[in-house]
Amino acid sequence: MTTRATSPVLIGRHAESAVLAAAYRFAVAEAATFAVVAGEAGIGKSRLVREFTAGLEGARRVTGECLELGADQLPFAPFLAVLRRLRRDLGVEAMRELLPPGDLSLARWLPELGPAAVDLDPLQGRSRLFEELLTLLERLAADRPLVVVLEDLHWADPASVDLLAFLVRNLDQAGLLVICTYRSADVGATDPLRPVLADLARRPGQHFINPGPLSAAETAELLTGLLGSEPDRGLVARVHDRSDGNPLFVEALATDPADGTPAPLRDWLAAELAKLPDSARSVLRAAAVAGHVVPHALLVAVAGLTDADLEPALRELAEKQLLVVGSDGYAFRHSLLRDAVVDDVLPGEWQRLNARCAEAIAADRSLVAQPDAELAAHWEAAGERARALDAAWNAAAEAERSFAYEQQWRMLERVLSWWDEVPEPETRLGASRASVLQLAAEACASAGAFERGITHATAALASTGQQALRARTLATRGFLNRRVGRDGDADLEAALEVLPADAPVELRGRLLGSLAINASRWNGDPQQSAQYADEALRIGREHGLLGVQATALLASGRTAGLAGNSAEALRLFRSAGELAKAASYHYTALTALLSEAYTLMLSGDYAQAAVVAGEGRTLVYRVGQGRSRGADLAAVLAQALWLSGRWPEAREVIDDALAEDPPAAMAGVLLDQAAEIALAQGDLIAAQQAVEKSTPLLTTAAGRETLPVYVAAVHCRVALAQGDLVTADRILAEALADPAISGDPWSVLRAGAELQRRLTGQPDQLASRWAELTALAGKSPTNRPALLAHHLTFTAERSGELAAWDAAVSAWREVAQPYQLALALFGLAESAVTAGQRVAAEEQLRESAALVRELGAAALLHEIEQLSVRGRLDLAVPETPQPAVDRPFGLTTRELDVLRLLTAGRTNSQIATELFISPSTAGVHVSRILAKLNVSRRTEAAAVAHRLALV
Repeated sequence: MTTRATSPVLIGRHAESAVLAAAYRFAVAEAATFAVVAGEAGIGKSRLVREFTAGLEGARRVTGECLELGADQLPFAPFLAVLRRLRRDLGVEAMRELLPPGDLSLARWLPELGPAAVDLDPLQGRSRLFEELLTLLERLAADRPLVVVLEDLHWADPASVDLLAFLVRNLDQAGLLVICTYRSADVGATDPLRPVLADLARRPGQHFINPGPLSAAETAELLTGLLGSEPDRGLVARVHDRSDGNPLFVEALATDPADGTPAPLRDWLAAELAKLPDSARSVLRAAAVAGHVVPHALLVAVAGLTDADLEPALRELAEKQLLVVGSDGYAFRHSLLRDAVVDDVLPGEWQRLNARCAEAIAADRSLVAQPDAELAAHWEAAGERARALDAAWNAAAEAERSFAYEQQWRMLERVLSWWDEVPEPETRLGASRASVLQLAAEACASAGAFERGITHATAALASTGQQALRARTLATRGFLNRRVGRDGDADLEAALEVLPADAPVELRGRLLGSLAINASRWNGDPQQSAQYADEALRIGREHGLLGVQATALLASGRTAGLAGNSAEALRLFRSAGELAKAASYHYTALTALLSEAYTLMLSGDYAQAAVVAGEGRTLVYRVGQGRSRGADLAAVLAQALWLSGRWPEAREVIDDALAEDPPAAMAGVLLDQAAEIALAQGDLIAAQQAVEKSTPLLTTAAGRETLPVYVAAVHCRVALAQGDLVTADRILAEALADPAISGDPWSVLRAGAELQRRLTGQPDQLASRWAELTALAGKSPTNRPALLAHHLTFTAERSGELAAWDAAVSAWREVAQPYQLALALFGLAESAVTAGQRVAAEEQLRESAALVRELGAAALLHEIEQLSVRGRLDLAVPETPQPAVDRPFGLTTRELDVLRLLTAGRTNSQIATELFISPSTAGVHVSRILAKLNVSRRTEAAAVAHRLALV
C-alpha cells in the first residue's frame, strides 16, 4: 500500500479559514489588519495559512520566517526574508521607486538599493529603517492587496519584535493583511512577543485563530487521504487516540497502519531514516545542521556528495516530503522533523558537519543572509573558539550596522565569554577587552538595556587607564544613569575633564549639551548651564552637528523658562525641535515638543499645550518611542486636559499610555493622574486602587523611601477622603521635608491646607503645620496667573475671610481651570453663609454647581448639596427651555466626534492625531460606531451619517 507523507487537501479548518477570509476582506475594504494563528507544534498553522494564501486571486503574497539558531538569533530575520523576496519579485528599480528619495537605511539590508543613510544617533537610524519598511509595505498595498506572512514568531529575535510592534502601531493602509504564526506553548509570560500580542488583542479589527485538534471524523478523513483508501474504524480510533488529533502526528502514525500501537514521532522518524539509503540519510543530517531553510550550494558543500549521489537522495527526500523544495532551497516540512534529525546526529558528526557548514559560508558569504552570525554559531558548534570569536566580533559590527542593538550586545558578550579561551584576543580583534566592554555598554544603551550597560561600563572603567576610552565610557555610563533616573552628572563631568583634545567633537558636544540640560533644572545652576549650552551650540554650528545644536537650545530654553521668560523659552524649544526633526533626531525632537507643551501649560495656555503634546504623541507612534517619551507626553497632555476640564479625554490618554507598559516612574505618575480624576468624580475606590498601584512604582522601584513631591498631594487627598488623617499627615510631613518641595509647592500646600481644616480639635498639631505651610507659601513663586491664584486660595483657606475668598475667585476667573474656579466659588459661598450673606452665597453656590455638573465632579457636587441644606440655600436655577439633546443610535459625544472625522475620510491614525488619542483607541471607537449603526464598513457608516445628518 502506498502511503502519502501529507494529505493532498486541507482537512477541516473551515472555521479557521473563514476567519482568515474575514480578516482579508476587512483589510481590503477598511484598513490594514493582523491575523494571528497560534497553536501547538504540528497542529497545522503553516498549512492553514499556506492553503488560504494560495487561494487569493490578485493579491501579492510574501513570507518571512524566523529562524532558530540557539542564542544567536538572526536579527530581523523574517523581515529581511520578506524584503529579499520582494526585491526578487519587483526588481530593484521598482522597489527603489516605492521608497523615499535619498540615502536609505534599508540599504544596510539590501546594498543594491544604493548608498546607506549615515546616522550619528543609533535610534535615529533604527527609526528611519522602520519608517522605510512601513512606507514600502503601505505603498505596495495601495497598488494591489498585499499579504505578508510572518512564520514562527516564537523564535523572533528582539529586533524583529520591536519592528513588529512598530508596524502594529502604525500600519493603516487598506489592502494590507499581516498573518503571524507562533507556537503558543513557546511564548511565556515574560517573552518579548507577549506585549505585542496583548497590544494586538486590544485593537479592533484584528483576528486571532487557535486551531484545535482534529475530530475523530477529521482524523479519518486525513487518514483516507494519506492511505488512499478508507481506513477501518479501529485504526482511526487508535491513531486519533495516540495523536490527540495533531495532524503531524496523524501523518507520522499513518505510515504503518497495520501496527496497532504506532511508535512516537521520534521513533517513527528513526524507523523512516533506517529505510533511506545512506546518501539520503547523510543529506538529511547535513540539512538539519545547516538550518531550517538550506540553499542548494550550501547543502552540496555540507553533504560532501557528488551530484550523482546528491540528486537521487534529494529526490527521495522530496518524494517522502521530509524536505520541501522551494525557490530559496530546501526546507524541512516541519521544524519538529528537523529537531528529531538533529537529535540523531552523533557528537563527532555534529562538529564535522558544522565545520563544513562554516567553511562553505566563509568561502561564499552570499549563501546566507547574515553570514557572520551563522559563522559564529557553526564555528562554536565545531569547537573552533578562535574562529567563533572572530565571527562573533564581525557579527556584532554587522548587527550595529543593521540597528539590531540587542543582537550586538549579545554577540559582544559572546566575545567576552571566550576572551580567556583564545590566544591573544586583542591581537586577533585589534581591540582591548575594555573597548569591547565599552562597545557592549553603548549597544545596551541603544537597546534599552540600561542596567546591563552600566555593568559593562563599570567593568570597562575598572580595566583601562586609557584616557580617550575612559572619557567615552564615563560619558556612556553617565547617559545610562540618567536614563534609569539616577544622577549621571559626576560621570559626565569626569568624562569632560579627561576628554583628550583630539577626541571626536560630536562626543564633546553631546557631553556639554547633556551637562547644560542637567544644570538647567529647577535646582541647578543657570549660569553654568548657559556656559555649557553656549559652548555646545558653538561646536554644533561649527561642525554641522544638528543634534548637539538642538540639545543646547533645549537647555537654553529651560533656563529661560525657569527665569520666567516663557516667550523666549518657547522660541528656543521650537528652534530645537525644527533642528532635531530635520536631522531625524526623534528623541530630541520629542523632548522639544514635551518642553514646549509643558511651558504652554505652565503659562496657562492649556488648549495649545494639548495640541503640541498631541503632535508629540503622533510622532511617538511613528518612531516607536511610545514607552519612553510617549509616556512623558501623555502625562503632560493628560494634565492639560484635566486642568481645562476635559476629564474624559484626559482619562482616555492615561489609559492609552498605561497600555504601552511605560517605565515604572511614568506609570506611577499616570496612575496618580487617574487617581486625581477619579477622586474628583467621586469614585474613591478607583482612586484608592490607583494610588495603591502607583506607590511601589514611585518608591521601591525608584529606590526611594518616600513619595516624590509632585505626587504627594493626590496621595494625601486620597487618604483624607478615606478618613485616614494619620496617613495624610505623614505624607504631608514627608513632602514638606523634601528639598524638592521648592520646585512644586502649591499642590502640596493646597492639600496641606485641606488637611489642617480637617484636623480641627488637635490644636498643637494644627498650629505647627499651619506655621510650616504658611512659611513655605510666603517664599513660593506667584509669577504666573495660576500660581497667584493658588496663593490667594491658600490664603483664603488659611484665614477663611470673605474678602480673601473673593480675591481667590477673581484670580481663578483669569485662569482657564474650571474645577479650581468651582472650588473657589464653593469656598466663597461657604464663607458667605458664615457671614450671613445668604443671597450672595446662593448665587455663588449655583455657579459652582453648574460648573461641577458640567465637569462631572461628583465629590464637590455632594459638598455643594450638603452646604445648600445647612445654609438653606436654593440651588434651583430658573428654568430656560432647552432643546432636547438627541443621542442618535446611542452615540456618545466622543463617538460623534470620531464619526465626523470618519465621514471626512480620515484613517484611524489621522483620527487619533486630531483627537489626541492612540490609533488603537480610535479603532475601538470606530468599531463601536459600526456596531451601533448596524453596518460593517466605514463607507456604510459615512453613508448613514450623511443620510441622517448625524454630523
